[in-house]
Amino acid sequence: MEFLQKKQQEIVDGLYGFFAEQVRCQPRRTLRQVEAELQALYVRQGNDWTGRGIIGDNSQMATIAGLEAVRAACLETLEQSGDRS
Repeated sequence: MEFLQKKQQEIVDGLYGFFAEQVRCQPRRTLRQVEAELQALYVRQGNDWTGRGIIGDNSQMATIAGLEAVRAACLETLEQSGDRS
């Protein structure tokens, strides 16, 4: 279980770090990109008829959590800049 938690944190931190500069410089564009990816991931999450297994499920949940954190950062950046469109 410790391995899964470590891997999950690694994925979340990696995604947030990857998008940090984009969130700061282009929050609107990054928001659109992340929301599109999240939409696909949520669909894929529901399409698990072949079974991903515990590691695949954990990775998928971590990816969603990481992208949701990036999405929240984009929204916060846009709100702070006064861009609410």
